[in-house]
Amino acid sequence: MCLIALSIKKETDWAGKESYFFTVVANRDEYHDRPTSRLNWWKDKPILAGKDKLAGGTWLGLSKAGRFAALTNYKENTSKKFKLSRGLLVTNFLESNQSAKSYLENLNGQDYAGFNLIVGDKKGLFYRSNRSDGIYLLPEGIHALGNLTLNNNTAKIDSVKMDLEELFLSEFKIQSALDMMKKEYGKLHEQSKEELKPKEWVEIPYRFIRSNIYGTRCTSVCRTLSNGDIEFCEQSYSEEGAEAGRQEFSFNIKS
Repeated sequence: MCLIALSIKKETDWAGKESYFFTVVANRDEYHDRPTSRLNWWKDKPILAGKDKLAGGTWLGLSKAGRFAALTNYKENTSKKFKLSRGLLVTNFLESNQSAKSYLENLNGQDYAGFNLIVGDKKGLFYRSNRSDGIYLLPEGIHALGNLTLNNNTAKIDSVKMDLEELFLSEFKIQSALDMMKKEYGKLHEQSKEELKPKEWVEIPYRFIRSNIYGTRCTSVCRTLSNGDIEFCEQSYSEEGAEAGRQEFSFNIKS
């Protein structure tokens, strides 16, 4: 996952308690030949997510109880091998009963390559990176995360935050969110993996990436609502950004 934008709002839930609800729009950028399963309920776990079939984890998902987690890789120039796949950071939280803050506190960041991780539920979303200090509760408002740290002051982050804020000036529509995440697109000029690999540690400045080798594989739109409803849509893309199917799910966490 390479770009996440989210809006967080405090509202009264169905039980009369003040809770956090959020809308997330996110692009996952990856090599097109990396095997991936599209958004669905997992057969062996109470998880709604796509799946990285190579390492077994995921980049963004929800549990049936309404727990949420999303991940981006932190870009850095290193050849070091790490003990565990970063995709497990998401699935392990979704299966866990730990609070979001406790889960992040107990992570051994040295086991993983550089990551940014957002986890939580209606009690709040928390952020941690193993390339910076601290664990943070995300306040109400608009936030964005690329391949550096949360709300990093880059043109890519500033523009997607501005566009998400504008999206909420009118009635929220999933299609509008999907269209928003295709803005500021760019094409990679590398013709092979061998050409692209030496540049993997540099954050790509485009919001939506088109290429035959590496690009935006999907856009996710996820919303949690104060009546307990959760909506999750994933638009898949193939080479050069061609649309390749859409999955949509909704469920309620009250029961």
